[in-house]
Amino acid sequence: MNAVLYTNNVYYRTAFTSSTLLGMDETAAQARGDDQATGGKLAASGERSAGGERSAGGERSARKPPAHVTPPEPPWRSTPKRGRAPRPQLSRDVVVTAALKVVESEGGDALTMRRVADEIGASASSLYGYVANKEELVQLLLEQIMTEISFPQAGQDWQDMLRGWARETLGVFRRHAGVAGLTLGRVPFGPSMLAGVERMLAALRSAGIPDQVAVFAGDLGSLYVAAFAHELDVTPIAEPGEFSAQASQWLKSLPRDEFPNTVALADQMVAGNSEDRFEWGLDVFIRGLASYLTSPPTRQARWPSAD
Repeated sequence: MNAVLYTNNVYYRTAFTSSTLLGMDETAAQARGDDQATGGKLAASGERSAGGERSAGGERSARKPPAHVTPPEPPWRSTPKRGRAPRPQLSRDVVVTAALKVVESEGGDALTMRRVADEIGASASSLYGYVANKEELVQLLLEQIMTEISFPQAGQDWQDMLRGWARETLGVFRRHAGVAGLTLGRVPFGPSMLAGVERMLAALRSAGIPDQVAVFAGDLGSLYVAAFAHELDVTPIAEPGEFSAQASQWLKSLPRDEFPNTVALADQMVAGNSEDRFEWGLDVFIRGLASYLTSPPTRQARWPSAD
């Protein structure tokens, strides 16, 4: 995952400022846990608040994770800054919501700071007090969309978990036309996804999937779902059934002596709708992951850590 994050061009294009880290005060304190926040003091019951604690009976007890910890903002996220008093009609949420409206109605290519400003009824320069640049605006938009994906349920079979996640993610992209294309070439990986990613990694590792495979599976699966959704967004085919019938007839008309297999499989080549093809691709992906349970990765596959 680190290699993906550091080599992806998203973060080279995003302006980094020290204010991002300086703004993580309360959130970072929550992430450190109660023990550090209270100076490591003993609880009133006599139990230690950090790992390796002892219960009142003197037995060592397992450390229980907090019910909810708000993760800190990623280091590439800027802090809104305004030189003047903020306008009542503007906020980071307003800017992101307007950007989403532009993408849904006009497509990802239409997303510019000027177009978003026009949607709000403000000047383009005023938006930079809330987002660092267009790239950060895209990342924030994707972060907002990802909140609609429910976390996988703990204890699920890993294959069922992946199927459910893929179907739900595709549904989110279908509800927000144009957004899927914005994920291609980017790493839409922010705080809203962390809990779901953690559960998915836990399920894959518990099943015996090698660690590096488990990590890369999320990247590959996300790419498959987003690319499939993007193709549905941009396809110029108005009547898929009519196109399939025409394509089948054309394939069958080819010289059989030169294209015997193409002619024989003409109907199968155009069979199924988009849902059928998505489910088949998902099945191929999951079958491939399952193969690592019995066949470990090899260097011949250009595996980065076969040892």
